[in-house]
Amino acid sequence: MAHIDLGNDLPGIRGPMAFRPETARPLNVLAEILLRDDNNTLSRGERELIGTYVSSLNDCFFCQNVHGGLAQHYMQCDMPFIDAIKRDPTATPISGKMKALLAIAGKVQISGKEVTPEDIARAREQGATDMEIHDTVLIAA
Repeated sequence: MAHIDLGNDLPGIRGPMAFRPETARPLNVLAEILLRDDNNTLSRGERELIGTYVSSLNDCFFCQNVHGGLAQHYMQCDMPFIDAIKRDPTATPISGKMKALLAIAGKVQISGKEVTPEDIARAREQGATDMEIHDTVLIAA
């Protein structure tokens, strides 16, 4: 909820972006690179899943449903599967790498300082690359 008058009733981040389009442009470029660039070893679905998970932790209805809908589309799954991941990724049939990356994303949502060297080591042990860890952190942030 904005605590200033944005002059619009747009949901989620769209309201602040419409208020200051000049700040929205670089944010949208970053989002496009992180979420949709094809030069990435994480699939679009996996990257949208990270956005979904963090948005659910933020309790943002708009963002978790936008990212969740895209994750569902790209991953060719149903919404109950996405909802199960939001509730407890460790109890769902996703890769160990995604479980480790979602654990990092969940800690970033609290504070970047919550991420430990052990979290990074666990992600690497599960096959995550430094770029995948980097992008996970930025998507979560």
